[in-house]
Amino acid sequence: MGTNLPLSILGLVIAIAVLMFLAYKGWNIILYSAISTVIVCLFCGINVWDGLKNSWAAGTGTYVATWLMLFAEGSIFGKIYQDTGAATAIADFLGKIFGESNPVIPILIASYLLTMSGISSFVLIFCVYPIAIQLFAKANISKRLLPAVFCYSVWTVATVSPGSAQAPNLIPMAALGTSSMAGAVPGFVFAGIVAVINTLYINYNAKKLSAAGIVFEDKKIQNAAIHENLPHIGLAILPIAVIIFSFNLFHLSAEAALLLGIALSIVLFFKKLSVEQWIHAWGEGAETSVMVLVNTAVIVGFGAVVLRTPVYDAALNFVSNTRINPYLLAAIAANVFSLILGSATSSINLTMQTLGNVFLEYGAQGYNVGFMHRILSQAAMGLDTLPHSGALLAVFNVCGTNHKDAYKYVCFCTVICPVAVSFLIQVPLCMLLTSLGIA
Repeated sequence: MGTNLPLSILGLVIAIAVLMFLAYKGWNIILYSAISTVIVCLFCGINVWDGLKNSWAAGTGTYVATWLMLFAEGSIFGKIYQDTGAATAIADFLGKIFGESNPVIPILIASYLLTMSGISSFVLIFCVYPIAIQLFAKANISKRLLPAVFCYSVWTVATVSPGSAQAPNLIPMAALGTSSMAGAVPGFVFAGIVAVINTLYINYNAKKLSAAGIVFEDKKIQNAAIHENLPHIGLAILPIAVIIFSFNLFHLSAEAALLLGIALSIVLFFKKLSVEQWIHAWGEGAETSVMVLVNTAVIVGFGAVVLRTPVYDAALNFVSNTRINPYLLAAIAANVFSLILGSATSSINLTMQTLGNVFLEYGAQGYNVGFMHRILSQAAMGLDTLPHSGALLAVFNVCGTNHKDAYKYVCFCTVICPVAVSFLIQVPLCMLLTSLGIA
């Protein structure tokens, strides 16, 4: 490569800093990911055109090809729930149970149910938002907290929980031969602790903002008008339940399970929309999925360029040859690759490609492969939501807020909290359970 490791590290640091800075400035993600790619190439001795075409563009295309079906189906299902009022029916039901003054728990529960159904976590904001915005308006809580609630509910808790039909849970299954419920005990402990800490944090800041006179900003929302002629709560939940059970119990693929849920939702809610509205919902859902997928994929493309640098080789050499406990190795590898690649899914995919056999060897020595699966999935959700995250930008756009107002809350809920819980609670718990012979 014609360059040394310190220079490569400097280039990568500058490139990631540029990603974050331009994300804060609101630049187009495709543009600033390409600029950062050029910086990495220049510092690491990679031909710029070769890096852009054969790594950045090719990596982006591969990711799109791999996940297009799942993204499209998830987005269409979310759009159906938004337009037919099924999402609102779930919000109303949960709001009645927990009270209108406490929106965080209903959003957490609704997000968990919808995420577990297999709707792509990257596009789920379009389904959760109509539920969440109504609950925030009723509670008179500032929208600047909404991205944090969504991100920790969907990404940090639900997406990587045992039983999830999301990519961060599917990838280790294929590589390690584990089930969707692998590492259930440490997995649910992690999810529960993160949910409790973040919920308390959001409620504290909601009161703090309210005391400062910062409350719900959009007074034009008319909540009553969108609560008419809603589907029955039982019918609203049924397609979600079918997807969850068909995936986890009958072992259909995530794509097949989602397609089944879409078909059932069309049958159950058909009279809620006209034929023209149905066609519009399908079209808009598909179009949205492509937009969000490309925004995510270009960051993956940037990661493909990083794979050609001495920095990656050094990181790979460290995680491959270290003699530390495999549970700690899983947590470190997930965080290192999430930091480098800016994507939890990419981090998990890369870790499985490079360390899958290493983890299987540890399994043969008596370590619990399911624990490694769960730690890897959940730890990868720590450093993937840095400011340049493409999916995070989509969330800010939908919620009508920005980095300046909302990112500090997102950072605590999806970076600081999960990283701390991974290393201070989950990894030690897995070590303890293994020492006690609990597999």
